[in-house]
Amino acid sequence: MEKDNSKSKTSKSDEKEKKIETCYTCNEKFDISADDFSHYHYGKYPMCDYCSQFYGFYK
Repeated sequence: MEKDNSKSKTSKSDEKEKKIETCYTCNEKFDISADDFSHYHYGKYPMCDYCSQFYGFYK
């Protein structure tokens, strides 16, 4: 009656660590480590996916 913990260990290591930030433009909380257009604007100000795409023409 052994428990198989190998599945839970690998799933934790495969997941990206979530880093919750608040968008500088719209004040919405979002995961900046998600695979989308969210980024730090000028390396300092967190910007969500929606604002990054909306204001993308300023790049």
